[in-house]
Amino acid sequence: MVPFSKSVIFLVLAGLCLWNVGCGVPVRTGYDRKIGGYKPIPTTKTAAEEESQEQVSPANGASTENAQDQNVSSADSGKRENSVNRVRQAATRKEAARSAQRPEPRGSLENYARKWMGAKYVYGQATKTKTDCSGFVMQVYKGYYNIALDHSSSGMYKDSRGSKVSRGSLREGDLVFFGSFWKIDHVGIYLKGERFIHASSSKGVIISPMSDKYWSHKYQGGRRFR
Repeated sequence: MVPFSKSVIFLVLAGLCLWNVGCGVPVRTGYDRKIGGYKPIPTTKTAAEEESQEQVSPANGASTENAQDQNVSSADSGKRENSVNRVRQAATRKEAARSAQRPEPRGSLENYARKWMGAKYVYGQATKTKTDCSGFVMQVYKGYYNIALDHSSSGMYKDSRGSKVSRGSLREGDLVFFGSFWKIDHVGIYLKGERFIHASSSKGVIISPMSDKYWSHKYQGGRRFR
């Protein structure tokens, strides 16, 4: 009975050892002569690690998309700013061009026209020392209003740019014409206080009242060019 009992015990112990080897000992890969040892056990990502990576990836993608959106927005903003600057520069150039075309401020019209006072009447002339009536008006209008007129009283009267003004509506700067029913032969510039400045053939450039007996009955009308 004793030998049999030892055999049984041996078999039981051997079974337990085999069970431990199959269940409790880690699986070893085959021996590799090139590296002189066993191959490493392949590792696999756990479910938690895979889930963590999936959660991180969309965040990185969203961050990239946001950066791209910011770049596009910055580019659009830069284009709009450049467009606004070009519009402002164009407006500034236009205003500068208009300013260059405007005559410089010269005080009142009367003070400007008085610079010709005392000039002698010489037919066909238009200077501050020698001038006829239309030459005087032509020079004052060009210098003060930057308006070019004919060197002719009848030509000024017929100029389509001028609008007719009634006797009671005259304003400083309007042109007043004198002559007869058939002919316009004199022109002057209306001033405040019912006066006009003109180049008289007998006295040169002077200021006369509109009620002057000589001129009042020769008055033919007014024209406004502004």
